[in-house]
Amino acid sequence: MDRPSSSSLLRRSFPLLLALAASFLPLSRSSGSPTPALSSPSPHGTLEQTIASLRAQAQANPHSAQDWLRLGEALWLAGKPAEAISPFRKAVSIDRRSGEAWLRLGRAYGAAGYRKQALECFRRATTLSPADPAAWLALGTEQVHLSHHAQALPAFEKACRLAPSSTAWFNVGVVYGELNRFPEAVAAYQKALALEPGNIEAWNNLGVAYEKLGRNRDALQAYSKAFLLQPANPTILQNATRVGARIRSPAKAASPPARDTQRAGRSKKVTQSP
Repeated sequence: MDRPSSSSLLRRSFPLLLALAASFLPLSRSSGSPTPALSSPSPHGTLEQTIASLRAQAQANPHSAQDWLRLGEALWLAGKPAEAISPFRKAVSIDRRSGEAWLRLGRAYGAAGYRKQALECFRRATTLSPADPAAWLALGTEQVHLSHHAQALPAFEKACRLAPSSTAWFNVGVVYGELNRFPEAVAAYQKALALEPGNIEAWNNLGVAYEKLGRNRDALQAYSKAFLLQPANPTILQNATRVGARIRSPAKAASPPARDTQRAGRSKKVTQSP
């Protein structure tokens, strides 16, 4: 999964970080005069203050797993996964039976590039919280990052059984495609699209799966759906143009898709986000 930029993480997480810090803000005493309006600090300034408050709270309560989790989450949301590892590790050392703590530690490890450590954390998370679809999505995603596609499939399918979502079924489709099991990929993308008809990547990947099966007209229809949703996407345009030309040319229509010099472009990215 592509890691969001620090600036985009900050924009999305700023309200949550303020909420995390709210319990640490002192209450002003009532006086007869109106309270002066607070100046609006910059998001970066308030962010650092929030993290400092959460760090002080965790250090004051070193045996509180929740305080360490809160600090780690703030650092994670601030786009600092490497710094989040330490507080998350302290949280799991205090409460080793918390699947949520192992899940968050795994996410921090993965975002910081420690793939094998992330995988072990996600395995622990699924063992401790077997009914949590987020843990199974995370485990499958990490298996894909390590190119363990066959091992990723059961994790994604488990997530689909626990909480069917477009993301989970899309991930299943990606893995089936990597395993060259295109009939199953078609079925998975169809399920993803039934839940999210506007999923552009699913329409495009469905077209690729159809094309691999020699179902060019079905492929063109899927590419056309993707094109209508995102006409400026060059990959979708190339895919639709290539299949359209093959349909118009009997010689190309009779040729197996594997002989094409231009490969069909598809998304191989899986995600943990539900």
